[in-house]
Amino acid sequence: MHELIRTKVAPPIWLGSQIRRDLLLGRLDDALSRRMTLIHAPAGYGKTSLLSQWRRRCEERSILIGWLTLEREEADLQRLARYIILALDDGAGEETFADLPPRTALSAIINRIAREARPVVLIFDDFHRVEGTEVNAFLQSLIRLAPSNCHFVIASRDYPWLGQSVLAAEEQLTEFTSDDLKFNQSEAEALLDRAQAPGLPEDTLASLVARSEGWPIALQLTSLSLGRGIDHVRQIARFSGSASDLARYLSEQVLTSLPPETQDLVVATALLDRLTGEAVNALCERADGWLVLERLEQQGMFLTPASEARESYRYHQLFAEYLRDRLARQDIVQFRRLHGRAARHFAASGAISAAIDHALLARDGALVAAILEDGGGWRLIAQGHLALVEAALAHLSTGQIEASPRLGLAAIYVQIKHGQLTRAREAYDRLAAEAGSSDAPAGLRAELRVVGDTLADCENLPVTLDDLLAREALLRALPANDHLVLANFTETLAAKYLEGGWLERALEPLLDARGHYQALGLLYSEVFTHFLEARIRHAQGRINDAATIMAGVRSLIEANFGPRCDLAANCAAFEAELFYERNRIDEAQALLDWALPHLEQQSDARVDVYAAAYLTAARCAASRQGLQDAFAILDRAQGVAAARRFRPLGLLASLCRLELLVTTQAPTADAIACAQALDLDALADAMALESPCYRSVATAAATCRAALSLALGDHDRALADLAVLHRWAARHGAGRALVDTLLLQSQALATAGRDGEAQGAFDAAVDMSMFQSLVRPFLDWERFVRPALAGTASGGGGADRYRAQFLSMLSRALAAQTQPCDDGALNEAEAEILGHLSQGYSNKEIARLIGMSPDTVKYRLKSIFRKIGVDKRRDAVRVAQERGLIEPATGTRSS
Repeated sequence: MHELIRTKVAPPIWLGSQIRRDLLLGRLDDALSRRMTLIHAPAGYGKTSLLSQWRRRCEERSILIGWLTLEREEADLQRLARYIILALDDGAGEETFADLPPRTALSAIINRIAREARPVVLIFDDFHRVEGTEVNAFLQSLIRLAPSNCHFVIASRDYPWLGQSVLAAEEQLTEFTSDDLKFNQSEAEALLDRAQAPGLPEDTLASLVARSEGWPIALQLTSLSLGRGIDHVRQIARFSGSASDLARYLSEQVLTSLPPETQDLVVATALLDRLTGEAVNALCERADGWLVLERLEQQGMFLTPASEARESYRYHQLFAEYLRDRLARQDIVQFRRLHGRAARHFAASGAISAAIDHALLARDGALVAAILEDGGGWRLIAQGHLALVEAALAHLSTGQIEASPRLGLAAIYVQIKHGQLTRAREAYDRLAAEAGSSDAPAGLRAELRVVGDTLADCENLPVTLDDLLAREALLRALPANDHLVLANFTETLAAKYLEGGWLERALEPLLDARGHYQALGLLYSEVFTHFLEARIRHAQGRINDAATIMAGVRSLIEANFGPRCDLAANCAAFEAELFYERNRIDEAQALLDWALPHLEQQSDARVDVYAAAYLTAARCAASRQGLQDAFAILDRAQGVAAARRFRPLGLLASLCRLELLVTTQAPTADAIACAQALDLDALADAMALESPCYRSVATAAATCRAALSLALGDHDRALADLAVLHRWAARHGAGRALVDTLLLQSQALATAGRDGEAQGAFDAAVDMSMFQSLVRPFLDWERFVRPALAGTASGGGGADRYRAQFLSMLSRALAAQTQPCDDGALNEAEAEILGHLSQGYSNKEIARLIGMSPDTVKYRLKSIFRKIGVDKRRDAVRVAQERGLIEPATGTRSS
C-alpha cells in the first residue's frame, strides 16, 4: 500500500518522436518569472508532450524540476504529498513521510523547497483527475506559502480554481489554452513525415488542418490511419460532427483495421491505466502478456512504454477512454467481468488501492468487501488511507459490513477519525459483544482491543491499573512482526501509564513503540514518542533530560516538516512548559505567542498538548501581565474543553485558576468560591484512590486544597493532603509533583512547630531541583517558600558550593519578581521597548538593542497595546507620550 509508482514522477514516453514546439517553449520560459503557469485544454492537445520538452530544456539549466503525473488515487492528500516529496527528492527519504497528516505534509514540502537556492518548478500533469475541494485548498496553500524561488505549472483538461485571479492581478500568472496549442500546417506536415505516412498535397494538408482545427490528436490519429494504408482524409474533410466526435471516429477506424483477436486484446487491456505482462495475462486469461504488449507497441496501437526499461505500458488517454466507453456501452457484462479480473489481479499483488477501484467499477460488493478485509480493513486507515476505505465502505450495504467484524472495525475507525465518537462507541460495543467472545480468533480479539483502546483514548476515558496490566498481557498474543498494531498498542499503553501516574511502567512500552515506528519508517509517528518520553522525564522531575529531548525533536521537526507546522506547535507547547519551569518566561511566551493560536486551529490536538500550552500561557501571563490576562487565557481553554468534550482540560484550567488565586494572594473569598464551584473536595479526595478518573486532575486538586488550607491557617488538613501526595509521588517516581509537595509540607510543618522536619522537607526540595534548573516552583509558591528560604540563607554555613549558588539565585529571583499591575501601568521592560518604538526602530532592531528575541518583543508590544488601548504602533507612541509614559521624541534615529 505504501509503495509509490516512480514512473509518475517523470514524463511518459510517448509514441514516436515529438514535434518540437520552439515558440511555445519560449513562452513557457516565462514560468520561471511567474508563480503559476496554467495550461488548460481538452484531451489530445499535446499538453504533456509540450511540458516534457520544456522539462528537458530546464534540466540543462540547473533547475530542479518536480514532475507528477496525477491519477485518481492522488486525490488522497497524504498520497499526493508523498508523490510531491518523491518528485522533489527522487525518492530519497520518501518513506519518512508516509504517515503525515496533510497540514504537516504541507509544511514538510515547503521546508524541503526552502532548502533549495536554485529555482524549483513543480509540474502537475493531468490535474483534472484529482481536482476537488480538498486538493484545491491544499495546492492553494502550497502556492501561497512556498518560497519565492518555487514556480507551479498546472496542466489540466478543465479550468481549475487555485486562486489564480489574485496571481493574475499581481502579474504572476501565465495561461495557455487550446488556441495556443493547436498545430499549424508546418507542424502537421512534420508530424505526418515522422509517422512515415504517405505525403499529402498541400491543399489536402491545409484542408486536413482546417477540418481538425489543428487538434494534435486528430492529426496523430490520421497519420496512424495513413500509415496503415487507410485513406480517410477525404472522409475527414466531409465529416460534419464535433471535434470530439472526430476523435471517436478516428479511434474507431484504427480499431476496426485490426484483426478481431487483436481488437479484443486492445479493448480489454485499455481498461487499465498501466499495463504489465502479468496484468494482460490476468485480464485476457493467457500466458504471453509481455509478448502481446511488445507486439501492440510495434503495431503502433497508441501504446507506449511508461519508462525506458519498459516495465509497464499505457495507452494514450483519449484512445483508452474511447475504448472503455465503447465497451461499457456495447457489453456491460464483459466490462464488469474484466474489471473484476483486474481487481483480483491487483489484490493478489498487494495494490489494494487499484484493486478496490476496479472492484467498484465491477459493481461487485462482495469483491470490494473481500479485498478491503484481506487488505487490512481498519489498518489501512492507520496507514493513511482513510479516503480509500471510506469510498469502499460507501458502496457496501449495512449487511455486508456487519457480516465481517474487520469491516465493522473499519467503519468504526472512520467514525473515530471524523469525531463521531458517540456513534463509534455504540457500534463498537455492539460489535465487541457479538465478535469478542473467547472462542473468537486471537488475532481478531487483538484487533478489537486495539481499536477499542483507540476509541477510549479519543474519548479520554479513565483506565485502571488492572486494565493496563491486562493490555500488557495481551501483547504476548500479538504477532511479533505486526509493527503497525504493536506500535499503536504500545504507544497508547505508555501514554495511559503516564496519565494514570504509573511512571515506572511507562518508559518500556514507549521505547517498544518507537522501535516499531522506526521499523515501519514512520518518522511522523515516531516524533510523538519523543514528546511522550519528554513528558515522562518531566513528570519524574528530570527537567534537563526533558529539555534535551525536546531540543532534539525540535531540530528533527524543523529539518523534516518545517518550523511552523502542526508538529512544531505541539513541540512548542511542551518546550514552553519546560522554559517556564526554568523561569525563562520570555522564551516560553515567545513560543506560545505563535503556537497557541496555531493549536486552536488544529482539529486533532490532544488534551496533554492543550493543557501544557494553556496552563503555561496562563502562568506566564499571571507572572508578567496579571490575573486578568491569565484568566482570559484560561477562559479560552474552557471553551476548547467544552467544544471538544475534553473534561480533564476544563478541570485543569479551573484548578489553575484556583492555584493562581492562592499563589497571588488574591482575596480569600474568591479562592473559596472558586473551590466550591469546582467541588474541590471531591476532586482532591480521588488522590487517595489507586486509579482515580484523571490522575493529573487529582494531583492538581489535592495540591490546591493543601495550599488553600495553608492560606486559611489549617495546617493539619494541609498535612493530610500532602502526606497522600508524598506517598504517591515517592512510590511512582513523580519527582516534579514531589517538589511541590515538599515545599508546601515545609510551610505546613513549620506552622505546626515542627521546624526540623520543615527544614528537611525544604532541603529535599532544593536537592531535587538544583541540578535540574527547576526554579519556578519556588517562585510560584513564594508566599509559602520565602520564610524557609530566608532561614536557609541566613544559616548557610554548611551548604556546598552548588547548593549555595542555587539558593542565592532563588533569592535574587524572588527579589526581582514584581507583582504585575492590572491597572494599565507599564513595567520597566515595556517602557524601554516603547521608548525604542518611539524612535522608529523595528521589532528586530529593538530585539537586538535589548537582548530579546523578536517574538518576545512582538509579545511585549501586544501587551503594551492592550494596556493603553491601541492597536497600531504610531497610536501607541502618541498615546504613551500624551499620558507621560515616555518622553516626547526629540527626533528619530538616523537611517
